Amino acid sequence: MATSAFDRLREHAREPHHYGPLEDADVVLEGGNPECGDVVTVYLKLAEDGHTIAAAQFSGEGCGVSQAAASLLMEHVNQHHWTVDDVAQADFRLVQELVGPEAARARPRCASLALSVLKAAVQKLARTQRQAELERES
Repeated sequence: MATSAFDRLREHAREPHHYGPLEDADVVLEGGNPECGDVVTVYLKLAEDGHTIAAAQFSGEGCGVSQAAASLLMEHVNQHHWTVDDVAQADFRLVQELVGPEAARARPRCASLALSVLKAAVQKLARTQRQAELERES
C-alpha cells in the first residue's frame, strides 16, 4: 500500500530524519517565521568538490508542518546527492511534492521555511567561498 503525503508528513513530524547539529558543517544558518514561532537551523557539509552537498541536517522547533517539511527536505537533499545548483533551482513545487499539495496550500510559510533557510545557507556559503578566494588572491 502506498504511503500518503499526510502519512509521510506525520511520520517525519513524529520522528524527524537528519535531525541535529552537524558538528563539522561548512555553513550553519537559522531562519524562522516570526508570526508563528517556527524556527529551522540548517547545517550543510560540502564534499571536496566544493559543490556537492555531502551532508544536510537541521534542528528546530515549531509546528509539525514546518519540522516535517524540514525533515523531508533534508532527506531529499541527502538521498539525491544535491549540489548547490540544485538548491538554487528548487522552488515551491518541490515543497508541494514533499509535504503534499494540501499541507503546502494550507500552511505555505510553514511548509516552505526549510527550503528558504536552505537557499539562504547556500547563498551564505557562496559568499564565504568568494571571500576566501579574494583573500587568497591578495
